[in-house]
Amino acid sequence: MKSWRKDQQDLTRDIISKVDVVAFNFSLMQPNKGCYLDHLDGRFAYITLKDALSYRYRVYNYETDVLEGEYETLDALIDAGWKVST
Repeated sequence: MKSWRKDQQDLTRDIISKVDVVAFNFSLMQPNKGCYLDHLDGRFAYITLKDALSYRYRVYNYETDVLEGEYETLDALIDAGWKVST
């Protein structure tokens, strides 16, 4: 798969741009680190609430908290293979 489905991309844009409270604060995984993201290659990461509120799209690895990438726009984040975990 080269990209996520359009509905998944649209949902990602909607959740992150609106800083959806549920997506950033509800988690079955602990500790909750932010809004969880999936990558096309199977990686699992997150974007923090603080970054989303600041329109900074920095993606951190869930397990190591290492910065995986920083993107200028939501479209760049999606084009790089990320989407909101569903």
